[in-house]
Amino acid sequence: MRKGWPVLAWVSVALWAPGCIVIHTEEDAPYRPRAAGPPSAAMQEINAVRKLSFDSDRAERYAQIARREGLSERTQIYLIEAVLKHLAFENAKVDVLLALAGNPSFTPGARAALLERLDRLAFEHDKRAILEALEG
Repeated sequence: MRKGWPVLAWVSVALWAPGCIVIHTEEDAPYRPRAAGPPSAAMQEINAVRKLSFDSDRAERYAQIARREGLSERTQIYLIEAVLKHLAFENAKVDVLLALAGNPSFTPGARAALLERLDRLAFEHDKRAILEALEG
């Protein structure tokens, strides 16, 4: 009789213990802007840059795009999203965002989008650097 208790315990555990298994996967899809319309050539270039293997290469290319004059507001917001999502290192994100904020074509809408997403940066000194760049 005593040998039956462990078996009964294991059977009850086997019947009552199983739970749900949740598998979460992130889709690596490019950011889709809210505004309708086909993506610009610069937006397609941003999508191509995110496929580069090394973070430093992505950061360098994103910074080149960020310095480019004449970027539309939609493209600037698209670039902000891509930088925050596809760059791993905080200093690379900040460098690109500072380059964009220093662009003479930087628009008020892109400024608002950057301020809205500022909480995605981890360090306070990086947030302050972005805020100071936006003030000046």
